Amino acid sequence: MLKELLKKEEPVVYTALENALKNKTVSSAYLFTGPYGTPKKEAAILLAQSLLCENPDENGMACESCNSCRRVREGTYSDLILIDGKEKPVSKEMVDYVQSVFSKTALEKNGQRIYIILNCETASISAQNSMLKFLEEPGKGITAILTTDNVNAVLPTILSRCTILPFVPLSADAYLDMCKDAGIPEEDQYFASHLARNMDDLDQLFPLDNTGRQASSIYKSALGMFRQYLDPRERNDLLIDFDISWKSKEKDTKKAKAENIAILRDFFTLLILYWRDVIRNDEQGPAWYHSAVQRASSPKEDYAEMIVIASEERDKVNRFNDLNLLMDQAYYRLEVLRHERGIA
Repeated sequence: MLKELLKKEEPVVYTALENALKNKTVSSAYLFTGPYGTPKKEAAILLAQSLLCENPDENGMACESCNSCRRVREGTYSDLILIDGKEKPVSKEMVDYVQSVFSKTALEKNGQRIYIILNCETASISAQNSMLKFLEEPGKGITAILTTDNVNAVLPTILSRCTILPFVPLSADAYLDMCKDAGIPEEDQYFASHLARNMDDLDQLFPLDNTGRQASSIYKSALGMFRQYLDPRERNDLLIDFDISWKSKEKDTKKAKAENIAILRDFFTLLILYWRDVIRNDEQGPAWYHSAVQRASSPKEDYAEMIVIASEERDKVNRFNDLNLLMDQAYYRLEVLRHERGIA
């Protein structure tokens, strides 16, 4: 349940929302801030459920099981509008639409109207200005819930109109529990817990079908590249195999580009995880991974430098850069360091 997740992983946020609901001092506008992967979306849904719940608990928190809670969760509640800035940048037209809809009488008997704007930092300046006007004069019974991964990209005037609740990153154990609870195969749980920052990420890595969670082509390629890089006998063929074997086979060019970006990012993330585990002498994950960690014998400073290179190259993985060229550059930089230091 969302309540249990928030109470466990974000106790400060949970307590703030619980007190506001219990004392009926809920703000007309909230801004949930924190790094990508923190449960800001889940908290926004929970707050919306709590404001509309038919059977709240003694503190005003949602039961999460009544008809209203279910409809909020499924996105079918008439007086709730959710805009996801991650899917498409928030435009002025989107914000104006919300204002237009909420200028009319509520459709549900509760009378409460709520709009959620996820990743509001993607909003254009004109959209943020339109948002600001709505926040200044929201109207009776209207609650705004905004989330952002980058609070510095939000206009200060918007910040001043909102009650700001900061989220802290989840623990490594929390991500591992998320993977276990989602039914990720045991062999892959450790890696998935470092690649996925939320359930949306996890659903992309391991889509759910009638037979359970199945590894996506993106995950298979990233893991295959990772295992090949760790094998000294196969490492030299990685650049060729990336182009021939590991890249997306999707015929849609735009979709293939997006998948190849995801493959490379996940590949670099796994490399960074490996070198961190070597430095920490941490041996979680499957047996073949334990063996790779144990084989590493160079000074920790060498692996720290490799982490820096992999992190820098991962930051360059985007739709504007040539991925093959980027992969060549990353491989070259790592190999130069490997040969200079005698890293196995």
